[in-house]
Amino acid sequence: MTTSSSRAVIEQLTAWAADPNAAGIQIRTTFNSPLPTVTPPAGTLRADRKDIAGEFPLPDGTLGVTIDSWASQASRMEAAAETLAEEIGFPLVRFVTEDGKLLTTSARLSHRHADATWRAAQAQIKAAEIPFQEIQNATVNNAGMLLRWQPLAVLFGWWHSHIAADAKSKKAAPKGAPAAGGDKEVRAALAGYARVSPDARSARVVTSEVLATGVARRLRMTARVDSLFGPLQPAGRTSKLVGEKPSTVGLGSLPPVEAGKAPVDVTFEKIEGRWWFSLAGLRRFDFGPDVDADTARALLVALALLLRDEAIAETRLRAGTELIAAPEGTTGQVLRHNAPADALPVLSRAQLIDIVRDLGAQLGWGGPVDVPILPGSVLARLLETAKTEQAEDPVEGKEG
Repeated sequence: MTTSSSRAVIEQLTAWAADPNAAGIQIRTTFNSPLPTVTPPAGTLRADRKDIAGEFPLPDGTLGVTIDSWASQASRMEAAAETLAEEIGFPLVRFVTEDGKLLTTSARLSHRHADATWRAAQAQIKAAEIPFQEIQNATVNNAGMLLRWQPLAVLFGWWHSHIAADAKSKKAAPKGAPAAGGDKEVRAALAGYARVSPDARSARVVTSEVLATGVARRLRMTARVDSLFGPLQPAGRTSKLVGEKPSTVGLGSLPPVEAGKAPVDVTFEKIEGRWWFSLAGLRRFDFGPDVDADTARALLVALALLLRDEAIAETRLRAGTELIAAPEGTTGQVLRHNAPADALPVLSRAQLIDIVRDLGAQLGWGGPVDVPILPGSVLARLLETAKTEQAEDPVEGKEG
């Protein structure tokens, strides 16, 4: 049951979402790091032993670097939706095997409902009484089915993948992949919507990024040294034990890393996350005559705020980058055209869960749905193909 305070919040969110002068909601979060450096995503500053100019200049003359990109932030928020699904009644579609093993979920699909994984499972989705075709026919001007079954598509966008008629697509198919004259169902799932209407795709309305500013590079080169076996001698005169280097058999020091191979961290002056919800973008959506637009918009804003709060708590972004939200370091406001900003009230996790659960139930949310993927189905064959290709062409992991 929604409390009186939650009803007041819903009314305020509804008013902002309907106000054409309200551009969007901005939340800034200042982070601390327990270490003096942070590690940007792999490939930001160095890839294949080559330096990359991943830094960008700031107005004050210093440099900044991306610590977590908008796509990565979106993935973290989508993961939060999966975690919260039972608690808030979120319409998560879970693809499971005959014995109940989880394969994937609708919250993990890069293209949301336009993803080949979703399309490949259409027979099983229909069997679970989920309106597959109505979802696929959704547009910005007719988004009611997305609100009901794929709300993350509204928040983070969707686009239809397809096989383009270019040189890349004309290359020979990998061993084990469906050939042009082979499995028509698998090929159709991969091909997607080559002639889809432009209105049947949408950009995100939520954008989030974490940046480090005032940065300078630091090579992570220090090797471990002990009194018995190390440090190792210079290259060409390394100590060996039974034909092996001590470090190879787990004894003694690791040799110093060559500069060209060393991972790159950065020192920083400040780490800040910025989160933006475009109310202008949200107002472009029409959810149809059977859906109350005010309720739909309030639900999506509250859901986005909840997912942000959940994602911000998972701040171990990667090894070497573990962030801590600074006390009193979060500020939120609703930015308006040609007018002062409105302060965004501080909403508790419990309050947001209460609001999302109540509004979602009003709009037909019924919680997670399991969709069995049986052996021999299109998706099962696609997964088997992917496993075969991975086994034949393994990719070695690299330190980021």
